[in-house]
Amino acid sequence: MTSLRARIAATLVLSIICVVGISTATLFWARAGHEQKEQEEYVRLVSEGILLIAPFFRNDGMDRSAHLRSSPAAGEPRPELTSLLQSQLRSTGSDLEIVVTQPAGTPHPVASVKFQSGWLAIPVRDRHPKGGILVALAGWILLVTVGTVGVAVWFAYRITRHLSALERVAATIDADGVVPLLPETGPAELKATARALNTMTAKLKSAAESRMRLVAAAGHDLRTPMTRMRLRAEFLDEDDRALWLNDLEELDRIADSAIQLVREETQREKIQLLRVDEIITEICRDLASMKASVTVLKMEVVTISSAPLALTRAVRNLVINAATHGGGALVTVGLEDGAASITIDDEGPGIPEQSMSRVFEPFFRVDPARRKSGPGAGLGLAIAKEIVERHGGKLILQNRSPKGLRQRIVFPACFA
Repeated sequence: MTSLRARIAATLVLSIICVVGISTATLFWARAGHEQKEQEEYVRLVSEGILLIAPFFRNDGMDRSAHLRSSPAAGEPRPELTSLLQSQLRSTGSDLEIVVTQPAGTPHPVASVKFQSGWLAIPVRDRHPKGGILVALAGWILLVTVGTVGVAVWFAYRITRHLSALERVAATIDADGVVPLLPETGPAELKATARALNTMTAKLKSAAESRMRLVAAAGHDLRTPMTRMRLRAEFLDEDDRALWLNDLEELDRIADSAIQLVREETQREKIQLLRVDEIITEICRDLASMKASVTVLKMEVVTISSAPLALTRAVRNLVINAATHGGGALVTVGLEDGAASITIDDEGPGIPEQSMSRVFEPFFRVDPARRKSGPGAGLGLAIAKEIVERHGGKLILQNRSPKGLRQRIVFPACFA
């Protein structure tokens, strides 16, 4: 019982049942005292009736043998009622002997009174039918249970329906991590919660947009001083000029990658059905024509829902990463457990396990000294992860055995 609605309903049910239980116990306690008095009155009236009849059958001068029998009335003995009536007769000074039985097929007991000539059978009305009380009690308990559960569930729903609305709206968080505006309705506490979430959403959106503008502006503004530095480098001697131009090219790649990452997080490309095998084949063919080490191992027909340019950019980054740092890219496209899988293996050194959790950070390099070991700005994996997750996929990296790295993209497959 983990949901708030279930806990509220259970609390209400237990509370109402406790109250009803206490009141029912009090009612039965009061009823027990009343029943004691009713029983005493019942026994007294039956005894008085027997004592009124007894003188007619004690007179030996009158022939009453036609009304008497040789034994008590047949039936199931009623010892409790027999004892009560016998005690009441003794308390009045009567020496009559009485036996109460319940004949089969009759709703009322029979009191058999012993006289000198035989037994007189006198039908008496029972005090109350026990079966009726049990049925009434069972009906009362059933009514209380059904009513209590119904009322508790209804109140729990009324109390938590606004929280369910908050949960549904929060579940529609978009790819930028921004929660849609929540309706500020309901009880005061829920209004305050929705207002706080809306304020937080506005601040998060403003901060994200500010960060994007800052990165884009920085990448753009770097171009002017880099151009001036490239012109000045032309006047240096040949050895120094080559070093300066290499550094400027790296700065240029960093600026381009930063701007590209911002575009991926802000721009929206139209989603459509894509043949993954066709796109990957074109990427591999294009990179192979540029002398990159790319090998296609398996290419199955797979269709997904994504944006073509974004998917191309993400896969291209991963294939280049494997071809550049892993000694060659081995590409496989297929279906695994109903999902589209794009796997890019290499034979490189892999990634140390302690660095695996940071590989998607912008500008992160596996080399602890952050020395440049090849071309790139350190944003390829970050851009690929942003694209893949934005389109409902997942990018997984894991080291191969005995060496190498596996980059795997998994998308929900579309079936015709």
